[in-house]
Amino acid sequence: MNAKSASMLLSILFCSLLSLIFIGIDIPLPSSVLFLLILTNAIFAFLSIFMQNAIIGLFEYNYHTEKQNILSLFNKYTTLAFFGLNYFAQSALNRLPFLINKLFSLIFFAFLFIQWILIMHIYNG
Repeated sequence: MNAKSASMLLSILFCSLLSLIFIGIDIPLPSSVLFLLILTNAIFAFLSIFMQNAIIGLFEYNYHTEKQNILSLFNKYTTLAFFGLNYFAQSALNRLPFLINKLFSLIFFAFLFIQWILIMHIYNG
């Protein structure tokens, strides 16, 4: 098993184990992974409203690595999982004028937050 495969497997295992904390609020395991990923992307989307360039820079710093060992690739894949969706949305929004950028960033955060609430509502009625 090469380093990429091992680090990808470790990243999936880490996300799955971390999402087990949501079993206490009656969200089953496959859905709790999605719940966790939407939650972390929503948190970074909220932070991106105020400091968009810093969040984009943080993603690029963690994702673009030259090292090919297991730990650096594990960091790369977990970074992609936890705030990859927000990075790609914010990097597209970053090219817009300031007020439109902030408006759409707020709408994107609201969209992710609503999706998170909907998953919570589906399982907890």
